[in-house]
Amino acid sequence: MLVAVLLSMTLAQPSRACDASDDTDYPSAVERAKKSNQHLLLAFLGNDWSMTSLKLDREVFDQPAFADNAKYDFLLCKLHFYQTEERSPEIFEQNRALAERFGIESFPTVVVLKPDGTEVGRLGYVEGGAEKFGAAVNALIRK
Repeated sequence: MLVAVLLSMTLAQPSRACDASDDTDYPSAVERAKKSNQHLLLAFLGNDWSMTSLKLDREVFDQPAFADNAKYDFLLCKLHFYQTEERSPEIFEQNRALAERFGIESFPTVVVLKPDGTEVGRLGYVEGGAEKFGAAVNALIRK
């Protein structure tokens, strides 16, 4: 019975491009964005050393309202740059290469990509929670 309850809770959660709780598999996120024809948000975060990264993660990405596909038609892929936590060499290299490719100079930076990988624009921390951040992303997408 407990297994059935836990399984139903897991299946009821909204689908995201990546595991929102940890580093991610970028190629998988890109593939999902293409298949679903949705924009992809690459969130470059330094949660253990950048207060605005931590605020963005907690006030926006970790909120259930942000996962509401009816309001926000895009996928999230978090890319963490921890200073105090160990990362696998593969994840470390993936994130380093992506930061270099996209010219990331400050944290947080959220790069908004079309389903084909073309960059639409960038955001940082937007005060006001998930609704304000989602509206800012949607405004970039509509341009």
